[in-house]
Amino acid sequence: MNISYDWYKIFCCAAECKSITIAAEKLFISQPAVSQTIKQLEEALNCTLFLRTAKGVKLTAEGEVLYKHASRALPLFRTASAG
Repeated sequence: MNISYDWYKIFCCAAECKSITIAAEKLFISQPAVSQTIKQLEEALNCTLFLRTAKGVKLTAEGEVLYKHASRALPLFRTASAG
């Protein structure tokens, strides 16, 4: 399984924003790019990470677990690559 750092960054942003559209705006990428990345991540992990609603997105139980770990790991990767 080859999952990119960017996939986790996009996933975490969508989780924090609770919106694919707002995450796309914040990341300066298109909404379809965010949706496609999340779809690819879900396929790679073989689970559903978000529940899509009319008001945005909500993490599933699996999404909560991934967010817990990814949100801690991303700052460490940023620090390591800056050094």
